[in-house]
Amino acid sequence: MKILLISPSWGNLYGSYKNVARVGVFYPPLGLCYVSASLKQKGHDVEIIDMEAEGLNIEQTKEKALQYQPDLIGITSVSPLIDQAQAVAGHLKSLDKPIVLGGPHVTIVEREALRDCPHFDYGVIGEGEGTICELVEALREKRPLEQVKGILYRADDDVVFTGWREREQDIDSLPFPDRSRLKFDRYLWSVPKKGTLILATILSTRGCPFQCIFCSQDKMYGRVVRFRSPHKVVDEIEDIVKNTPARHIIFCDDTLTLKKSHILGICDEIIKRNIKITFEGWTRANTIDEEILAKMKEAGLARVSFGIESGDPQVLKIIKKGVTLEEVEKAYKIAKKLGLETRGSVMIGHPGETKETVWRTINFIRNLKELDHPYLNVAMPYPGTELREMALRSEHGIKLLSTDYTDLRRYDNAIMEINDLKPNDLIKLQRRGLLLAYMTPRRIWYNLTRAGLKSGLSNGAAFCLSFAKGLLKEARLGLWKTLKLSSVRRSQSERQ
Repeated sequence: MKILLISPSWGNLYGSYKNVARVGVFYPPLGLCYVSASLKQKGHDVEIIDMEAEGLNIEQTKEKALQYQPDLIGITSVSPLIDQAQAVAGHLKSLDKPIVLGGPHVTIVEREALRDCPHFDYGVIGEGEGTICELVEALREKRPLEQVKGILYRADDDVVFTGWREREQDIDSLPFPDRSRLKFDRYLWSVPKKGTLILATILSTRGCPFQCIFCSQDKMYGRVVRFRSPHKVVDEIEDIVKNTPARHIIFCDDTLTLKKSHILGICDEIIKRNIKITFEGWTRANTIDEEILAKMKEAGLARVSFGIESGDPQVLKIIKKGVTLEEVEKAYKIAKKLGLETRGSVMIGHPGETKETVWRTINFIRNLKELDHPYLNVAMPYPGTELREMALRSEHGIKLLSTDYTDLRRYDNAIMEINDLKPNDLIKLQRRGLLLAYMTPRRIWYNLTRAGLKSGLSNGAAFCLSFAKGLLKEARLGLWKTLKLSSVRRSQSERQ
């Protein structure tokens, strides 16, 4: 069968920060590449469309689909993009082919996803490699769908769920992701001392054992962590170097340094094979030491990112981060001592948050001189998270103002009121916090020179354009409110 896999456009999730996002979070659709590899292993022909990377709107995506003439269409979606995915499915409905929804959103809300999205015929729950292959075979051979574990399908005006499929424990058995259809020239990344490089993404583990209330990754991959063998991971890195133009690797593991022997084994294998790459990844501040980072740097580590989440100790306890600010400061000092570039993310608008705790977070990242690139998000109650349950129960001063999934945008947007923080307060504090964090002489100079002047100017221009758009939006809203208030006062005066 000919199967078309689609990743919807995501740029609008970042509001006025879209330009920054395009140079800071532009990853290939690794999940679709895994699915494609499994389907090809079964003899199917597969095409991947990444709408954001290819700059395609819905009509252009439909044109490409018409040219390809697929027998089945698969669309992946996170919750904030479900309306976009539904719109794409609606435009492709005229092809009269089965349309399958996969990804985190359908995995978490299950039947609700198909009930709310009539253009999808089927849903794939959880890790989709084996499930999609069985579903395709069942459709081709007209076998009963209830025999396929891990799917949703429509029957008698209702949605049937066949139950959870057991997760693949031997993830070494999965074929390497199929990257052959990716437009690699669209996935560019500025790397310290290297300029702008083409990137590829990779996973060395699946699963996360931690309890952070803002995360739903356990719903997708589980809390029991499954490790690939270091040898297999480096085989895949060699495959990337041999068959793609990518020379920078981003590890998408939830915690790259979770198991010391695992990450050291990967690094030793890279060094032994003399593979010339750079790489980076996300981890926790309390899972690294100097030995680990030194070995990672020897293997090619260029940048390390830590989840900070808050600069307030009490908020950290509420969100169950399990990391102290002292551990965060120590981790950044080790990384900077070794000459690594550093990134880190915080959120504002957590349960229990106040203006005072938000400013504590802003000042923490501003004054953490070993942090090169701070990310400041607005906390969002994603489905499947403990945070969403707290918000629905109005705990810790939260008032949830919208349950619309498309409102779950972490930038230039807020949908929770927390204690003395209104949504507009959080939006303004996000903008001011980012400006204060980046507008220090050290960070300005570093970001202009870190990957070469050309890359620095390009990234700087994206940063300035995003903030200019945000400030213009804020000014327009302020003017509208002023005019509206003036009109109300004039009306009241005329009545008097």
